[in-house]
Amino acid sequence: MFFRQAQTVLATPAPAFQAAVYERQTLSAAGRQQAARPLAAQPRSLPRVQRLSSRDLQWLPALCDLLTDSVHHGATLGFLAPMSRYAALDYWHGVFAKLGQHQSLWIACEGRGDEHGERPAQLQGAAQLSLCPQANAHHRGEVQGLMVHSGARGRGIASQLMTSIECAALQQGRTLLVLDTPAGSQAEAVYAHLGWQRAGEIPDYDSCAEGRLHSTARYYKRLQMPR
Repeated sequence: MFFRQAQTVLATPAPAFQAAVYERQTLSAAGRQQAARPLAAQPRSLPRVQRLSSRDLQWLPALCDLLTDSVHHGATLGFLAPMSRYAALDYWHGVFAKLGQHQSLWIACEGRGDEHGERPAQLQGAAQLSLCPQANAHHRGEVQGLMVHSGARGRGIASQLMTSIECAALQQGRTLLVLDTPAGSQAEAVYAHLGWQRAGEIPDYDSCAEGRLHSTARYYKRLQMPR
């Protein structure tokens, strides 16, 4: 009996193990691309990505700065510029209140803080994963609020955040992710590079940070467990 059970476990890897393999494969491919570049073109090392819990409120000031920077540099995150500190704080309090089984917040940061003898950790980016709680949609989730600080763009941080989110989705059995982004934005090129498919475009969907109506593009990506 024990031997047969062990065979079953080995034949069908657990989602967490498969997601770890998926992450290693994805990051290894990114590493090969980086190594292939000329030495002078090598970027700085990528920051670490971590998942926050509802108790990690020490990140609130940095998250408010990141959101304000993103909005003031044209990101469409549900706000209009100029953005007040109160509006940013209210938004993040709402995000932290929802963190749990179906909602997660991921950040990319550099440094580990003074307790490690290094400079204080610096927040460079953030993104959220919302898992659909409906009984007939336990296979999908939505990526929300991807933002990278204006001073840290072009370093692959968005790709690193997206890879972590995709792995987290796989760990929880989600094989379809969706998101929306402004049509014609630089973000579209990022998502296309990461293997996302464009499903369509909705005209005059919402207002940009400056208040003008613009279209939004809807993307999806099917996630596959490594074999």
